[in-house]
Amino acid sequence: MALVSVVGFDVGNDTSCVALARKRGIDVIMNKESKRETPAAINFGEKMRFLGTDGAAKLGLQPQNTVHQLKRILGKKFQDPLVQADIAKLPFAVLEGPDGGCLIKVRYCNEDAIFTPEQVMAMILVDLKRIAEAESGIPVTDCALSVPTYFTEAERYAMLNAAQIAGVNCLRLINETTATALAYGIYKTDLPEADPVHVVFVDVGHSHTQVSVVSLLRSKLVVKSHAWDRNLGGRDFDEVLFDHFAAEFKAKTKLDIRANKKASFKLRTAVEKVKKTLSANSEVPLNVECIFEDEDLRGMMTREHFEQLAEPILARLRAPMEDALRESKLSVEDISSVEVVGSCTRMPAVCRIVEEVFKKAPSRTMNSKECVSRGAALQCAMLSPVFKVREFEVVDAAPLPVCMSWEGKDGAAVTQVLFARGEAFPSSKMISFNRSQPFTVRAHYALDTPPELLPPAFDKNLGVYTIGPFQVPAGAETAKLKVKVELNLHGLIQVQQVQSIEETEEEAPAPASTPTADVKMDEAAAAAAASSNGNPAASAPARKKKVKKTDVPFQASSVCGYSKSQLDDYFEKEHQMQAADRLQEETNERKNALEGYVYDLRNKLYDAYAPYIKEADKEVLQGQLTAMEDWLYDEGEDTTKSVYIAKLDELKAKGAPVERRYAEDQTRGSAVEGLRSTLEHYRSLARSDRPQYAHISPEERATVLKECDAAQAWLDERLALQANLTKADEPALLTADINKKRDTVERACKPIMSKPAPPPPTPPPAAASPAAEPEPMESEATPGPEAGSAPEAEAAAGAEASQPMETGN
Repeated sequence: MALVSVVGFDVGNDTSCVALARKRGIDVIMNKESKRETPAAINFGEKMRFLGTDGAAKLGLQPQNTVHQLKRILGKKFQDPLVQADIAKLPFAVLEGPDGGCLIKVRYCNEDAIFTPEQVMAMILVDLKRIAEAESGIPVTDCALSVPTYFTEAERYAMLNAAQIAGVNCLRLINETTATALAYGIYKTDLPEADPVHVVFVDVGHSHTQVSVVSLLRSKLVVKSHAWDRNLGGRDFDEVLFDHFAAEFKAKTKLDIRANKKASFKLRTAVEKVKKTLSANSEVPLNVECIFEDEDLRGMMTREHFEQLAEPILARLRAPMEDALRESKLSVEDISSVEVVGSCTRMPAVCRIVEEVFKKAPSRTMNSKECVSRGAALQCAMLSPVFKVREFEVVDAAPLPVCMSWEGKDGAAVTQVLFARGEAFPSSKMISFNRSQPFTVRAHYALDTPPELLPPAFDKNLGVYTIGPFQVPAGAETAKLKVKVELNLHGLIQVQQVQSIEETEEEAPAPASTPTADVKMDEAAAAAAASSNGNPAASAPARKKKVKKTDVPFQASSVCGYSKSQLDDYFEKEHQMQAADRLQEETNERKNALEGYVYDLRNKLYDAYAPYIKEADKEVLQGQLTAMEDWLYDEGEDTTKSVYIAKLDELKAKGAPVERRYAEDQTRGSAVEGLRSTLEHYRSLARSDRPQYAHISPEERATVLKECDAAQAWLDERLALQANLTKADEPALLTADINKKRDTVERACKPIMSKPAPPPPTPPPAAASPAAEPEPMESEATPGPEAGSAPEAEAAAGAEASQPMETGN
């Protein structure tokens, strides 16, 4: 099986995490800044895109071209009041698309460009994919994507489409709190086998709050209930501080910070730090220099004042917690523990409310930012054939009620709830119909869904399915049809299969010619039964029912998500942008290399290289470096990769002589010492009178000494020539030549001095003595095991085997 990475992506509204499944467990991967949280931001530049950390770095400089907080508009309609409220705070332009959805307008490569939210989400996933691949060194193919529990069908399809555009195979869209519960439960070793432990997970993130009640067993996880507030998160607390300090600044300077995008970004960044610092301190100052019109913003905030300002927001936190507890049909006493995750749960006020609702101090067993990605990676590993994970079943709960509607026999609309809120999924249901003509069924969210679960602006329709054509059995008025509807792993509703059911009767096969006793008894019983029914002559032939199932075609329409042709088109565009990014990155690297060489060589000409170049040559080379620098900031500011490579090669050819002279001077001394050491070594061996060299003839010793003397004469001559030159002259003695001469001496002398000595002569055999008598044979010695005969060995083995039985008597 090919090596692939199995990952879990937690794409947040503000930051994202990626976890990688390995044999030893799950690792949350660090990005190039050695951080495990990567900004979910994309900047569109004049020549390329900047993803993740690079994109976030451009936010203060180019806010109108940096897309972030994407999950607030993904899969939503432009006219949605919540979307309109979010757009008012976003620095980039959001337009209405032909289908009523959202489009993002930016300036990319000096042209106006339009992207769908799915395309930009794909770019975020590509960045996370690169982080995982850089760590693992192998391609990422399978992934599990976390999504908020409250995501509707349209939002879930949008996330799946983004994964396809990014080129990753999403095995499951897993709800964020479900992923957290999986990461929590699968490592717990003290969970019971039968009586479940009930745990509440409270997640207060950047833009939303989610609460889930989960029952945990040793090998199973069952979500009892979900509740949420899709518009309550850390950014709302930031907004309270933003409004407070913006009002203070306006009262003091008559300037409105909201009117300037860069000033607003500076203040939002500053108040977010104030909020985090207030979690551990009772008082925090705020200072932003030159925030607007050369004015500085200075202020002070206490935790008590902050909680007073945020009281309306804090009050809203209770509702989802109370709703989740009520939907689970459990009492506070049934809850074993309450786990809090999400960046905003660091606030003491949030933890106080959690404790007031559940009567238990919140627990922080898990890393608040990494737990979702860990759970997603675990789920991906459980679904992927690459890994073997211990058995642990994950049963989620449907967050929204799903219905099917159709036209009844009397023409009236019939609506049936197929998957109630809180019902376990993935699961499937079967609906039976009796129809004579093709018909349609419509999937939709329940029309009476409360607005806190599904705001009125959201489309409740999930798709229309046209069923047919089909055959009506002969002699029947209608065909019996069974429609299988599934709520799948992603939380998406779909008609999975339609079959027509036809029941017929046919005669049972005749009995065999030689019946068994049992069959004869059956015939006698049948004859007796026939006689009792007034038909003694013969019994009616046996008949059996046969069920015939035939697949019926069906067609889906008005289903969310892109068509295959649209996905292929967006996938190709993404690949083209990735290729353009890579080319521009390589071009920038070549440009930086050329610029770096100019600065490095210029500095060394006045420092390390100064003695190795004549003054006139230095002035010429400095002029060439200055000309290259001027070209870089003029014509060469924007050119191709090949031009930068050619310019660097041209400049290196001019700087090579001085670099070579410097390098030669640095290495020549050690090379000379190495050659001298080699010559002295072989001279001492050639003159040695030690026994191991006694076999080497005087002629061979003379050859070694001659070779060493010739090399010494060559070295002395070259050193004398070099001594008459300055460092700025071309050297007469090169390190390469010295090393070559040393190799020549080695090849000539080593075979001679390492020649092995000849073996000593073999002594002649001694003559036999006539008086010597042969040694007596030790025939009476006890034979070893191999000398014994086979029967004796078997007998011995048998005796040995019987001993334990004898000792038992």
